[in-house]
Amino acid sequence: MKYSLSAKNLVCRNLETHASYCAGLLNSNHTKEITGIVRSDSGFLSGSLNQAVSNSVMPPRILQRFVLDYFAERHSPFTLWHSATKPLDDRALSELGLQRKQSQVAMAAEIQRLTPDAAAEEEGDKLVFSSVKKEDLPIYAEVQAAGCGSAQEGAQLKKFYQALAEIPEQKRARLRFFLARLEDTPVAGGCLFASADALGLYDLLTLEGYRGRGIGRALFRHLLKQALASHHRSLVALAPADKQQLPLSCGFYAVGEVARYVYSP
Repeated sequence: MKYSLSAKNLVCRNLETHASYCAGLLNSNHTKEITGIVRSDSGFLSGSLNQAVSNSVMPPRILQRFVLDYFAERHSPFTLWHSATKPLDDRALSELGLQRKQSQVAMAAEIQRLTPDAAAEEEGDKLVFSSVKKEDLPIYAEVQAAGCGSAQEGAQLKKFYQALAEIPEQKRARLRFFLARLEDTPVAGGCLFASADALGLYDLLTLEGYRGRGIGRALFRHLLKQALASHHRSLVALAPADKQQLPLSCGFYAVGEVARYVYSP
């Protein structure tokens, strides 16, 4: 893979597809697209499930009409991801109610070149990793809800995973969820999503009381080992700028910045 604009586009296509796929599992009229932006509506009042992904700079009025007005009419939060090299007008978006949050670093790797054990450390904790089946989805939901930072968002995430449990596994097979347990207590979770051209790593989260003990790092490496068994060529992810070192040490490359904006009605 050439780590250039094409690699960043790979990350953003996966982000678009992941948002669309999750929304489409439960909302038939879920995703709309115009030139330069894709809007996905999960049907839940969730800022993390409702997303818009922009890959070009456009006037704020276009974003307002196509994305902001749509979700505002539904009194629903959403997240806007902007992947174009040229930035949006933060001041104009703030006036519309879109608040700039910490940007994420787009990261990509060739799966067969991953080295998940390169950053291995002594964790000091006995962790058990498992793939999440239907009966474990409520447990996975509790972990994700506990780490989202908002009671309202957490409640919507729980509803989403409860609804997901009613969908046959083969119909949601592109999503693979994983839990890490410490002495039978679920303490961390994460997801691999399979698009046509890449695997995406999403929602890696450790419960607050268990952070700083290497649990998230261990789960990250477990997901990389799962990816090594995939037929996909590429693995992509978004990471905070201050958390790049682990992916970099395991074979990822940073391929660009993705700006993040959040709207809360």
